[in-house]
Amino acid sequence: MQFTFTPITASDIRTITSWRYDEPYSVYNWSAENDPAEMLDERSPYYAVRDERGELVGFFAYGSSAEVWDQAEPHLYSDGDTITIGLGLRPDLAGQGKGIGLAFVLAGLDFARERFHPARFRLYVLTFNERAIRVYERAGFVRTGIYIQQNPLGKREFLEMRREE
Repeated sequence: MQFTFTPITASDIRTITSWRYDEPYSVYNWSAENDPAEMLDERSPYYAVRDERGELVGFFAYGSSAEVWDQAEPHLYSDGDTITIGLGLRPDLAGQGKGIGLAFVLAGLDFARERFHPARFRLYVLTFNERAIRVYERAGFVRTGIYIQQNPLGKREFLEMRREE
């Protein structure tokens, strides 16, 4: 499958924020507390991802917008030349048996490698999301730590994963 990356638009954001994931993945549904305007900040850019038919299939976030804690100022690189990535695949394409997850992740890494030239990648994933963790490990990421995020909804455990280039 071929993917095309373009800077995210307001129209893309409206579509993405309307996506609804089934339990237990509903935690990834966009909520009113999230500010979609941050998705347009080019200091920590979001990209819409389309398939060969031009259909929106997901998005990638690069930089501080993909980190699990609040940042004072949006930025692309952390820890020298590490880029944190975040991603979302359209709900009807996510899950076992679809076969798109690994290709999607690898395409996002290839895009970032060509555009930003990082020395390494980092991502955070909720620890219960074993299907995503398996994909990330197949893409060359290794488990490096656990972080607890406290928010108004309670505590959430995130697995940090890294990949050297």
